[in-house]
Amino acid sequence: MSDHQSEPNQDVSEALQAVVAKAYAAVAEPQSFVPLLNDLIEADAQMGGIGEAADMHFANAEAIFDKVYPLDEADYSSMLTHLETSLECDLAIDSKLRVITVNERVFETGVEAESFAPEWLFDPARIKVEQARLRKAAVGDDRIFLRLFTDPEDEAGRWFSAYRVPYSGVHIIALQAVRLRWDEKSAEAFQRAFALTETEVALTKHLVRGGSTREFAELRGRSVGTVRNQLKALQRKLAINSKEQLLLLYAGFIHSLDPPHEGDMEFEHECNFLYADPQGRLIAWEEHGDPKGKPVLFFHALEGPLFTPQVSEAARAAGLRIIAPWRPFYGETTGEKQGPQSPLLFADRLTDFLDHLGVDKCVALGTQAGTPFLAAFAQKHPERLHRAIAAGPFLPIVDSDDYRFLTTRQRTHFKISRVAPAFARVYMRAMLASMGTGEFYKFVEDYYDSCSRESATVQRPEVVRNFRKAANYVLPRGKMGPGDTMLNWSAQWGGLLEGLGDRLTLLLGDEDANTPTEFARLSAKRFGLSEPVIIEDAGSFLIEDQPEAVFEAVRSAFA
Repeated sequence: MSDHQSEPNQDVSEALQAVVAKAYAAVAEPQSFVPLLNDLIEADAQMGGIGEAADMHFANAEAIFDKVYPLDEADYSSMLTHLETSLECDLAIDSKLRVITVNERVFETGVEAESFAPEWLFDPARIKVEQARLRKAAVGDDRIFLRLFTDPEDEAGRWFSAYRVPYSGVHIIALQAVRLRWDEKSAEAFQRAFALTETEVALTKHLVRGGSTREFAELRGRSVGTVRNQLKALQRKLAINSKEQLLLLYAGFIHSLDPPHEGDMEFEHECNFLYADPQGRLIAWEEHGDPKGKPVLFFHALEGPLFTPQVSEAARAAGLRIIAPWRPFYGETTGEKQGPQSPLLFADRLTDFLDHLGVDKCVALGTQAGTPFLAAFAQKHPERLHRAIAAGPFLPIVDSDDYRFLTTRQRTHFKISRVAPAFARVYMRAMLASMGTGEFYKFVEDYYDSCSRESATVQRPEVVRNFRKAANYVLPRGKMGPGDTMLNWSAQWGGLLEGLGDRLTLLLGDEDANTPTEFARLSAKRFGLSEPVIIEDAGSFLIEDQPEAVFEAVRSAFA
């Protein structure tokens, strides 16, 4: 070794050396990276800035994670956002019908953990039969299908699938609300099973997708009376008495074709839409809402563009077609360059993509870490936009005084991304490893420490399901997508907001922990944007918390 070269740790403070040692040791337990954040901040303060003193070691640790925890071999189906959310269902009960967990978005009142399931849950005429079926399900392998009422005033009820799952050494019953969807393969089996005509199938499909008999009549050029007679004939054929029973029969049929396997809750995801531009670059995308609705280009958060059923239904009800491309390096979407140039490069690719879809102009909607990509598209291609809307956005930290608006833990995360990007990368890699080891919840709890609204949202079963699906789709293809998100989230990207003026609307939840109202107003003034619109009873997951309000704002932007 020449005289001017030094041993790797020679110029590193003792505090930083301790962080480096712990970073290597953390390979055995990825979750142990969480407390290292504070250690690194202390080392940075002692040294007056750590610079690149330990970058080589952090890069080495990241490479070791790649070898020890290969992303393409991990199973993300058991990923948890909270230790107590291992039961991902809408209602879990034991064989004595005592409630273990409950999704309060489905059962808003009257169903409480550690209490017995109330009698009003069941059809009064079938209560003993249905309770007996549930008890039997706790010891059998078959999925059953039954109707439950979601509150004492509910007259229609909802259908649920019930199946046995292991819990604390015993088997209990998990119940999942049936979300109606039209699946062509299952529909063919439905048609064969009941000998339906093409018209009867078309009518069923229209009703399953939320349409009315009047709309079907208009589409077919028939009178409403004719369509109602067709529906009555279909009901007689199926031995049912109403449109609602037709929908429930269809739901029960498709669920009977797809029985669950213990430990397999359908957390795989396959993207059905893929566009290749003339240069061979790929954009994978999702579609939500109304396929014939007004076009909305969606820029997703870190976790991807999958919508929960409630959000997708709100988009459909608002008459919106949500076109949601996976961002660069996510899944099958190819990328060109990570970092600050990524949003601008992707913006230029989206014009051909919209042309491919036959979309001349749209409203652009972004959320959280998707905001830099939203702003880049609004900057580069204003001619393709009616308006850009940032719902629950991340906004750039311009100077040190801006940190006062953030919570303590988020301030720590943000600072480290800037002062020690090499450590931030290995921290991200440890977090990705934890998704496959069952310890991811420790990273989530750390980031959302003292953020009760956000913590509650990421624990919702339907949100956790989408996290798992996105992880199973994205991570086996590599870590560059989340890495690109981190690089752009922590950069000073305020230049992308300058000059947008009233072409960009900021929508904020009144309890947003990432972008508090005061910081949003300061940012709007700083960049010459319109006054932010504040939505009550919502946090930083604004689209999840208040989808109807968000999509009403989007719908109004087309006027």
